[in-house]
Amino acid sequence: MDTPLNRRAELLKKIVDELLASGAGDLSLRPLAERVGTSARLLIYHFESKELLIAAALAEARSHIQASLGTRATEVKPQSLRALVMMCWDWATEAANQRYFRLLFEVDGMAMFDRVSFSDEAKRANSAAWAHLIERAAATLSLEGTVFAAHSTLIMCAFSGLLQEFLSTDNRKNTTAALRALLDLVAGDAHAPSPSQGRRR
Repeated sequence: MDTPLNRRAELLKKIVDELLASGAGDLSLRPLAERVGTSARLLIYHFESKELLIAAALAEARSHIQASLGTRATEVKPQSLRALVMMCWDWATEAANQRYFRLLFEVDGMAMFDRVSFSDEAKRANSAAWAHLIERAAATLSLEGTVFAAHSTLIMCAFSGLLQEFLSTDNRKNTTAALRALLDLVAGDAHAPSPSQGRRR
């Protein structure tokens, strides 16, 4: 039975596919409606506004990221902080997954210039899709989990910045090397003696 909820879900899938292919920068409801086989009036009926439509599409994109990256983690079972972060990096830079991050970065930029308006919760959710998964996994890594907690903002911001650099330049070699160098510095803290330990004789 084709209920309004089913129709909304069907439209949302088509909208997400369209945004992943074409981006959200020049999004107008009427052309979008034509491309997904409906009308602007029905898009408003199902999503209320362009902003809420984009927010729903981003939620779908984040849901895909969480599910796909979670599946990869189950398969790989990383046993160290380095293995965990590099697993996420390898996944994010795969051709099939790059488009999700391109869309998230694009909408973040639009929000910075007030071209779209989202709640603070929605803004934070963009990076939370993968950041929370890394945080939860890192917490299971004993001492390295503690190291990650101490450097989580640095690691996550570096990861995000390097990913954006990779998407802009396609320079996988340098961005991957930079992430590995950061992990070398951070992981060293897991094995370095504390000041009090260093004074013991």
